[in-house]
Amino acid sequence: MITDIILQYSKFAFYGAQVVAYGAYTAIKHFCKRLPECFVVSSLSGNPGAIDGIPVQTPDTLSSDTLIIIAVTEVLQDEIADTLHKSGFHHTVKLTAHEEHLLMSNYYAGIGKFPLADAKISNDTGFNDVDFTLYEIRNHLDMPLQNAPKLKPWEIPIQAGAELTDIRICEQLDNAGKNISSKNRKYCETSAMYWAWKNAKSSWIGLEHYRRHLLISPDMLQDNIDVILPFPYMCCPNVQAQLNRFVDKELVKALQSALKTLHPNHYDCYMECLSGRYHYAYNLIVAKSQVFADYCEWAFGITDYLERLTIPSIKKARALGYVIEMLTSLYFISNQNNLIIKHAEKAIYT
Repeated sequence: MITDIILQYSKFAFYGAQVVAYGAYTAIKHFCKRLPECFVVSSLSGNPGAIDGIPVQTPDTLSSDTLIIIAVTEVLQDEIADTLHKSGFHHTVKLTAHEEHLLMSNYYAGIGKFPLADAKISNDTGFNDVDFTLYEIRNHLDMPLQNAPKLKPWEIPIQAGAELTDIRICEQLDNAGKNISSKNRKYCETSAMYWAWKNAKSSWIGLEHYRRHLLISPDMLQDNIDVILPFPYMCCPNVQAQLNRFVDKELVKALQSALKTLHPNHYDCYMECLSGRYHYAYNLIVAKSQVFADYCEWAFGITDYLERLTIPSIKKARALGYVIEMLTSLYFISNQNNLIIKHAEKAIYT
């Protein structure tokens, strides 16, 4: 465990100053009763000056004997580790997605939040009696993976943005049936989410990405569960700040207006979620079909409203994909008392 490694060093720091690092910092402070020397970043631009009073600084200000925990997305960890080693930092450890999951699952269990689904991952090639399809979303522009996973029988690749290219990379395309494939540039992977909402027939429907998987098997899908998500990230200072990193002020203001206009009775709750710290990222989800449909109807109803506003920000690449990612978080955080939500490990492939 990462906590055991930290206890071997007199000084440690986190490489990273965003959600991965903040969650790890919170959990390690809880378990080890220790604070890092600092949060390390390659550039101060776009990062906070301090987190909970702990400085954010560049590596050149740090002693080379400090243990550095690389707490960023796993996609970047090898490159960062190599750069640090070349700069004389030889005491580093990567907080892989699996190590992050172990750390955060222990932390959340300790504070009584975000319970895990029963981990019954199996290598069996057959199904049990659960009618389940987990769509792995791909795009023709995806970079090849060095460690691409072998898909389980319930995982079906689906090509997002199929209408925008002549290249066919999956048998299942998001431009069949009712679809918004032509809007993929704005909606990104959520054009495939829309397709699943309108066309999928399974009793349980799930979405993952070619690079990010939910480690779920049909045995984990119980009648007393409504939805399974990855653990939420912890945001500093709040979820609103995380949204502001990816969406400009014009679109943020429009989103808040849409929530107030379309759902006035729940608006205060949504604003409370935005001022909170927990954020479900990546649009990774497995849900009962009716729960999935209710969620999609709510989310795409809001993006449809935003599109009718014709504000320039809507036209930007990924704009509505980021919006739906935030709506995913708002929907399930605000419905914690209405839905039985469990959590599963996510794997990141490079």
